[in-house]
Amino acid sequence: MADSPELRTTVDLDGPYTVRHSLPGSGAAIDPTRRSRPDSVSFAVRTPEGPVSVRARVVDDSLELDCWGAGSGWMAGRGPALAGRHDDPRTVRFDHERLDDLNRRNLGLRHGAHGCVVGELFARVLGQRVLAIEAGKSWRALCEELGDPAPGPLDLLLAPDPERLADTPTWWFHQHGVERSRARTLVAVARNARRLSEVVDLPLPEAYGRMRAVPGLGPWTVNGVARTALGDPDAIIVGDYWISHTVCSYFTGRARGSDEEMLALVERWAGQRGRVERLIHLSGQRIQRFGPGRPTPRIARM
Repeated sequence: MADSPELRTTVDLDGPYTVRHSLPGSGAAIDPTRRSRPDSVSFAVRTPEGPVSVRARVVDDSLELDCWGAGSGWMAGRGPALAGRHDDPRTVRFDHERLDDLNRRNLGLRHGAHGCVVGELFARVLGQRVLAIEAGKSWRALCEELGDPAPGPLDLLLAPDPERLADTPTWWFHQHGVERSRARTLVAVARNARRLSEVVDLPLPEAYGRMRAVPGLGPWTVNGVARTALGDPDAIIVGDYWISHTVCSYFTGRARGSDEEMLALVERWAGQRGRVERLIHLSGQRIQRFGPGRPTPRIARM
């Protein structure tokens, strides 16, 4: 059959697992490298052994991975990480009635890790300081012009090729809504792609340090990538326009709060702070917005 995988592997699940929550994307509003459905997640990434397209779904008590492309074997070897075997919510106790109840109702929330950080960094950098919809448009454009069609029948694109992006002048990105600052960061990531790809094999503190050493990669970017690519349940997003307000509101009842207040509120759950943030999001907690959003200026016309 045309859609039969080149490689299929299954990983026994050691407990509840919700695939669309356990394999989240980079946060881009329009992501041509990923597709999420209630019962499956498909994504395309560049592995150290080549590109791969993956369709992940739960079948009985296993995570089934269908793979296409040269990176199939490498990704199949990451099956336990994708299944979140390192991250069992049933062992987590917050000693906080509302959080423990949320956790019990969302035991399928794992922090799966596909291990491919460079493409995630590209997507995340584009989300710095702009609305998600604008970042998504830029991300699609870069994947179309600097990426490649992903292998297999899933109709996905690969993230930009690092070598191609590294040789792209910063002025070129302007036509796709990316100003000089983010363009320089993208090029810096591309030029450090080999060392950045190695962080998957490093202890988390060293992985964070190596990513933060690249100019332009701050905690908003790095923590988001550590969550999706490295599966860190402590990766809480700071520097976001809404997240600190939402988390602080959950605990205090006030409509607004700072990153500093948020971090102080969740400090006692160090090691699981990212899970706290994600559980609050899944709870439906929303904050009051006091005025209309402000559109991002049309950078390509500036």
